[in-house]
Amino acid sequence: MHKVVTMSDANYFSCGKLFLETRNRVNADFVLYGPDLTDGQVSVLKSNDIEYVEIDSFLFRAQMQFLKFSIVIDELIKCRKVTFVDFDTFFINDWSRVFDYNFDFGITVRNDLVKKRYLRAYANGGVIFAKSPSRKLITFARKIILSGDSKFLPEYDRIWKTLEIGRPEHKTHYRTTLRWWVDQVFLSSLVLKHFEDWGYCEVGLEPIVFEFLGTNIGLFGCDYYNLVESEPVVTDEKNVYIRHLKSVGRKILGMDITKEKR
Repeated sequence: MHKVVTMSDANYFSCGKLFLETRNRVNADFVLYGPDLTDGQVSVLKSNDIEYVEIDSFLFRAQMQFLKFSIVIDELIKCRKVTFVDFDTFFINDWSRVFDYNFDFGITVRNDLVKKRYLRAYANGGVIFAKSPSRKLITFARKIILSGDSKFLPEYDRIWKTLEIGRPEHKTHYRTTLRWWVDQVFLSSLVLKHFEDWGYCEVGLEPIVFEFLGTNIGLFGCDYYNLVESEPVVTDEKNVYIRHLKSVGRKILGMDITKEKR
């Protein structure tokens, strides 16, 4: 069975309005991890057949983007196919077919930012596909994030330097802060490694698969699997699966939004 996993706290819950409205387009078990949902919010999840798993509030605040790797590993122990999605995503078509491709760990790639050589955002951490064999790679991800670098993936250090060095103070981010950026930088470093080893190209509907540390990495185009949208419009586009609201789209729906951006 395919499982879809997400995270939210009580303040951000309204940002999942379209997530909930389009949940039935996907044939999967759904689970949401959060620290403080109200009884009413939990009831909304139950009415949409979504399991709620309560997690430690301090860990959620301090390690939000790092936690997604731990959550995916925990779910892969129970289920062989897991998709992690941010709670401000919404669904056009069921994407379960992607797990038929020969990959273990799937990353969504921002072609527009790759063309601009915007290293820190080659990948969008809002959608991750994972099969059971990817647990080894995800364990590696957690280790490299905690240590800050790795001889096996120097691209990780290279990207962080673009965030830590030479930026205005209000735009500087640090690899020791586990709440933000660590997921995207790790995923982007894998994409960067592939392009610099094998050459730059467009990533589309069909994944590009390469091997890293014994794991088959699949690169999927964001246009199909994780397109960031300003307009909260649900369509029936063929071969389009997951959309992702940016702050403008959440404002249009009158949703709560966070001040953090990346």
